[in-house]
Amino acid sequence: MNEKILCQGYQRRDGTKGIRNKVLIVFTVECSKYVCRKIAEYFQNIGEDVETIGSHSCLHNQVNIRRMLKYCTHPNVGGVLVIGHGCEYTYPSMLAKEAERSGREAAWFYQQEAGGTKKSIIRGITIVQDMLDKLKNVPRIPMYIQDLVIGGECGGSDFTSGLAGNALIGSVFDYVADHGGTAVFEELSEGIGLKDYLVSRGIDDKVKQDIANAYDKTVDFCSAYGQFSIAPGNMDGGLTTIEEKSMGAMVKSGRRPIQSVLKIAQSPTRKGVHLLDVIPDEKLEPAHFIAADPSDMLDLIAAGCHIVFLVTGRGHVVGTPVSPVVKVTGNPRTYNRMQDDIDFCAAGLLDGTESMPDMTERMLKKLRSICCGRLTNAEKMGHREGILYFNYQDPVNVPKCWQF
Repeated sequence: MNEKILCQGYQRRDGTKGIRNKVLIVFTVECSKYVCRKIAEYFQNIGEDVETIGSHSCLHNQVNIRRMLKYCTHPNVGGVLVIGHGCEYTYPSMLAKEAERSGREAAWFYQQEAGGTKKSIIRGITIVQDMLDKLKNVPRIPMYIQDLVIGGECGGSDFTSGLAGNALIGSVFDYVADHGGTAVFEELSEGIGLKDYLVSRGIDDKVKQDIANAYDKTVDFCSAYGQFSIAPGNMDGGLTTIEEKSMGAMVKSGRRPIQSVLKIAQSPTRKGVHLLDVIPDEKLEPAHFIAADPSDMLDLIAAGCHIVFLVTGRGHVVGTPVSPVVKVTGNPRTYNRMQDDIDFCAAGLLDGTESMPDMTERMLKKLRSICCGRLTNAEKMGHREGILYFNYQDPVNVPKCWQF
């Protein structure tokens, strides 16, 4: 990709730049999800970029609060409407206040006080329409690779994932890091057996120790609950052990030094490649943590990723709110079956018809087109999956106003 400018990004008043200019409707509890979804559907049906996300529980979980705050202030988000039910622990006013403080258009209300379902939907549509009108005036400014944050995830891996799909994303990670951008990967539960390799990539002694600690915690968790990240579908796809799968999974992180280990909803403070630790620090309860690929990608997005790459050998259909998902496969049969869902085929790396530099250039051109507004297949289909499962991690450099 020779173009110096990646795209014309949306300038936010907090200094960040987005590749989308969406309104995000946030529900603070399951009871207000229906109203939020109906408001979003109204605008989606007329082609507006409006999405919804939120917490399903009426109980308090600090990690979920931090996630929702990061979505409300994400570079791809220009306006936020937070709707509560009226008796849950999470205050919609606090989420909206933080969004407004970051320069976003922001509003909130309780559906109990608004008069119930119908009146809440009407009120929400009015508010969102006003936000959309205002977002038309958001300035566009040049956005460069150094402004970009990308994420990498695996889902439905097979024998081609480590050899082609993940290898390609690793090359993209290297390119972005070499040109001043930021890349984030996670899935340490798919890094089993690679402790020494991962630690060796730490930029300094502190990061090396952080990687070692995160790895050991992950192994303890997986061992205690038998939740090693290899599934029957992976084995049907030709993988035999978690160690074999791990070698292929970690290829997606590229070869550059690891700059830091992030906690959930913590943003990188310097450029380069970062490892996201999603394992709880306490209350290691798998029912509260074990999630599917869309939920894992939502944690990458909470770290600030503008785009997430999802590598799948067996095939995948999902997308997420807030940031586009680019699905990549190295399996030509999977691509031929699922071209409506999968965005990019990396099979040329397996049969030798395309070199890694050429394919990386082709993927970077696709990346640029998506940053310029081209929709991914998940966006076209309307896929917006993902649940915010409870997690228990100690806050790291979290402002006091975010701890409520």
